[in-house]
Amino acid sequence: MVEGPNTDKGQPGLVSAALSGLCPKCGAATLFEAPARIALSCDKCGLALTELERGGRLAGLVTIMVAALLIGLAMAADIYLRPPFWLQVVVWAPVTMAVVIGTLRLYKTVLLYRQYEIRAEKGAIEP
Repeated sequence: MVEGPNTDKGQPGLVSAALSGLCPKCGAATLFEAPARIALSCDKCGLALTELERGGRLAGLVTIMVAALLIGLAMAADIYLRPPFWLQVVVWAPVTMAVVIGTLRLYKTVLLYRQYEIRAEKGAIEP
């Protein structure tokens, strides 16, 4: 079970950690170097983040599932609400970008935090 940051120490939960890009070791906002790309290492504590990242291969599948859901929502909105095309573009373009990036950040953070917990339990990383 992925618990995320230690909330006893005042760190936020997993969703907040994903959106803020918090390092699993020190809690600094250094997890992402781009909107959905994991940094090579934490600038504050030096934790090698690329060694912990394991979910890059399935990120495409996550993106496809999110895209299918958004396409279904856009089609339902078109069928039931019949908005003009320009309004569909104005609404769905930013919504799609925000949902895909947010989902990828959450997905990658969950996998990275879980890998960090596994390695910390084995003693490979000092927590």
